[in-house]
Amino acid sequence: MGGIAIPMPKIFTMFIMAIGITLTPICLLSMLREMFYGYKIFNIPNFFNSDSGPRELFLLISIFLPILGIGMYPDFLLSLSVEKV
Repeated sequence: MGGIAIPMPKIFTMFIMAIGITLTPICLLSMLREMFYGYKIFNIPNFFNSDSGPRELFLLISIFLPILGIGMYPDFLLSLSVEKV
């Protein structure tokens, strides 16, 4: 194998990983804040649920309840995939 490339030192790699681990949640939380609250975060009069109608609430509940049920009692779903002896 020729070439001038040398393996990257472990300290440099760990430094880059530490920066990534620090910046990832900052960016993620910033995007989530903009998504849920909008660009202006101090606009208090807007109620967070003001644009949700009955259709959106029904969809939210019908998605949330199975996720909650499977999370609390996963044996029901797993027993369907296991072949009975």
